[in-house]
Amino acid sequence: MSTQPTSQSAADAWSPPIRGLAGRLRVEFEDLNPGLRHAVYLELQNHSFDPVAVTNQPEIRAELLDSSGNPVGTSGLPMSGPIPEPQWGVIPRDAYMRFRVDMQTVGVPTREHGVALLALGGKSWELKVGEYVLKTTVVFQKQEDAPPNQWVGDLELSSVEVVVTLEKA
Repeated sequence: MSTQPTSQSAADAWSPPIRGLAGRLRVEFEDLNPGLRHAVYLELQNHSFDPVAVTNQPEIRAELLDSSGNPVGTSGLPMSGPIPEPQWGVIPRDAYMRFRVDMQTVGVPTREHGVALLALGGKSWELKVGEYVLKTTVVFQKQEDAPPNQWVGDLELSSVEVVVTLEKA
């Protein structure tokens, strides 16, 4: 009987609002058959009285730590496929938006490797069984083609715990 990696994550804490905008990451395990990866979603909440515009492709600064607090080495997996054009989203006051931010063009290792891919912010990791902590900062930079209500700034998000376990197949 073989075993396959599975994953769980926990991230319920929103960052403190900065100029009305708060954020958090949600990491969800995907079984792509034949490979395994983590989908990463950025959730943003507008606490201000005015609508704000954000791009769906902000800069993401990501760091992954193991259970001892040490940085996890990145992998050099190949990338291929189209990269969608950035789009603008407007978050009305007292509203919420969610969009995917992981790198979906990174090659997914097959099940035989016994790892699950996590690819975010220009980095990719092949996660073995274990507990990890994902730390991220999301950066929305001023852009010339932006709507007038573009939100600009950095959001340091709450850490996300990612747990990779084995499941019997």
